[in-house]
Amino acid sequence: MNLSKTDFVHFIKCPKSFWLLKNRPDQYPHGEFSDFMKKITSEGYEVEAHVQALLRSQPDADQFSFQTKFEPASGLYARGDVIRENENGTINIYEVKSSTSVKRSPQQNQIKDITFQKIAAEDAGWKVDKSFIIHLNNTYVRCEGINPVELLIFEDISGEIASIEAQTRVEIDTALKMLVQPVIDESSCDCIELTKSNHCDAFDYFNPNIPKLSIYNLPRISRAKLRTFIADGRIDLDDIALHEVTEKQAHVLRSAHLKEPVVDTTIISDWFSRLEYPVYFLDYETYASATPIVDGARPHSPIPFQYSLHIKKSKDEASLDHVEYLTDRAEMPINMIEHLEKHIGDVGSVVSWHASFENTQNRSMMAIYPDKQGFLQRLMNRTVDLEDLFKEGYVDINFQGSTSIKKVLPVLVPELDYAGMKVANGTDAMEAWQRLTRLPTGQAKDKLRKSMLEYCKLDTLAMVRIFEFLEKI
Repeated sequence: MNLSKTDFVHFIKCPKSFWLLKNRPDQYPHGEFSDFMKKITSEGYEVEAHVQALLRSQPDADQFSFQTKFEPASGLYARGDVIRENENGTINIYEVKSSTSVKRSPQQNQIKDITFQKIAAEDAGWKVDKSFIIHLNNTYVRCEGINPVELLIFEDISGEIASIEAQTRVEIDTALKMLVQPVIDESSCDCIELTKSNHCDAFDYFNPNIPKLSIYNLPRISRAKLRTFIADGRIDLDDIALHEVTEKQAHVLRSAHLKEPVVDTTIISDWFSRLEYPVYFLDYETYASATPIVDGARPHSPIPFQYSLHIKKSKDEASLDHVEYLTDRAEMPINMIEHLEKHIGDVGSVVSWHASFENTQNRSMMAIYPDKQGFLQRLMNRTVDLEDLFKEGYVDINFQGSTSIKKVLPVLVPELDYAGMKVANGTDAMEAWQRLTRLPTGQAKDKLRKSMLEYCKLDTLAMVRIFEFLEKI
């Protein structure tokens, strides 16, 4: 059984999860390979294509090869994105990444990644001179198509590899030994000391006794605090005292202890008292890609392509107006801005959920379109964040420690449901828009457009219904 680069990265993150996947794949609880991950993979191929086009245009193009396999007898397996055969018999290794910098965090250590590749190459008989990571230039702005020379950065990380190579070899040896172990201790895994977002896919398999609502549902809990509670054998929220957590965590913990929502009517009333009618409920959808798809865009810079706007004219007005916009062309958002400017008016509060997202897009659009700065700045000045009320004003353990609208809505307004929708989340919307821009005019395009409009409309309607729920408190 070979140890691939992907396997090794998996081992580094969680050894037991790695072992289960390799030795009992039928029992491994695979996390859904989301559309977002598919998008990232696809973008990686696009960046590789630009790298290959650039290198094939160079005078020394014949010295480069692509997707070279390294399969030494040691049991390692790696595939080099690019190698350059030097005149002295050595090679340079180039690893292509779709990021705008070299990632060095424990969660995404690209240096460790390419170090494995160097070791595999040398075990296979190659002599590696230098190693590079090719990543995107975050200052690059597309103009009349893609210019690979300006888009790509070749970063020499040979020195960094040298500093961790010995330790990486030790880790590789440990992974190879674990790979062939017939049995392991399955009583827990190392992820038990990590926050929920960093748990491996096999966390529930190795930790079956952890309750659905536990210390992992305390927002922004530190690893040190987790370790303390775990060492004490206290995983259940009923075993944690209020004085042991932060003020914001205490709101969630109090709800868990009481088994009911914790409501601060003063906070809620104060928030509503600052509103000015008509109230506009606004949600943007954006598309970001590693390689910019339109002129004027940067790598990974979001492009707003759609909005939904529900309008509540007065406090006592039951009926709602609705306005929406969706472009079916890959373009910068000037038409969307002008459409919104016509329909959102000059007065009235603008309600968003996680408003920092909408405001970030507004600031980005201000930088692109100086003549729209006044409108967009006034829009930001009018914007309030409905999510803020769920940090202290209305806290329910049934939100699982989250303030995401996808967690709040099923609890407060269960009749509104994203289940079964063709487009059911932001990632779906991004993927759908990419397809929409490429489809020819016809029934398939109309159907996809309808699904996208329905999703975004539900996002703002969800805000309205949650708003109305709180208004009655």
